[in-house]
Amino acid sequence: MTRVVADTHVHLHPCYDLGGALATLCANLARHGEGVRAGFLAERGDYRIFAALRDGSLLPGGGVAVRPLAEAGALLLESSGRQAYLFCGRQIVTAERIEVLALGADIDLADGLPADRVIAAILAADGSPVIGWSPGKWWRSRGRLVGELLRRGRPGELLLGDTALRPRSSPEPRLMREARGRGLGVIAGTDALPLPDEERLLGTYATVFEGTFDRERPLQSARRLLRSPGACTGTCGARGTWAASAGRWLRHARLPRAGSAA
Repeated sequence: MTRVVADTHVHLHPCYDLGGALATLCANLARHGEGVRAGFLAERGDYRIFAALRDGSLLPGGGVAVRPLAEAGALLLESSGRQAYLFCGRQIVTAERIEVLALGADIDLADGLPADRVIAAILAADGSPVIGWSPGKWWRSRGRLVGELLRRGRPGELLLGDTALRPRSSPEPRLMREARGRGLGVIAGTDALPLPDEERLLGTYATVFEGTFDRERPLQSARRLLRSPGACTGTCGARGTWAASAGRWLRHARLPRAGSAA
């Protein structure tokens, strides 16, 4: 059995120092102890950073080496003697204004589609759909929708996502507890915002998996871990305080609408 530590909600926003962001991801994941380290990208529809890193048209700098692997959706990062896998993935905002991540799938899916169609398309693309927590987006009608989706979801086919933006002293949301009770996984990631210096958070809040991991097929192995209800054994790292989370969100809310998606 292999221990795998993965930030399952990695953003690489254009305002970041890309080399610094990738180096920070490697360094912060290494602080969580031994094992395989990984980050799952959640790229917005207008981003193509993973593809540019893979084909070499974008060089991160900062002493970070990016090595394409045999699987098209996997890269190996090397920084200061530390290694971490970077897996492809997308973030889609549905018609109902909830965020669904497509982990392990570089799917070309436009925002604005109904959530059930988005989830079906991600599964068809061999990805793992994750409904991500975000302030205010699991309340009222959207909360009822998330509840309906998880009640229809089957273990291994739908996950809920916790993020570092949720204050660490806040109680676990009811929908996360319900998901666990139904055998659906709850995974963790940073969900860094498109603000200067947010890249320092990458890798600080992550999921711990236990299972088989083939380094020759890392993406296939990662997909299998996401789909195995018992593979997620907990989280590591920490979320922010109420004050820190509120400050980050207020800064984000002041951004112009065109750049305001998390």
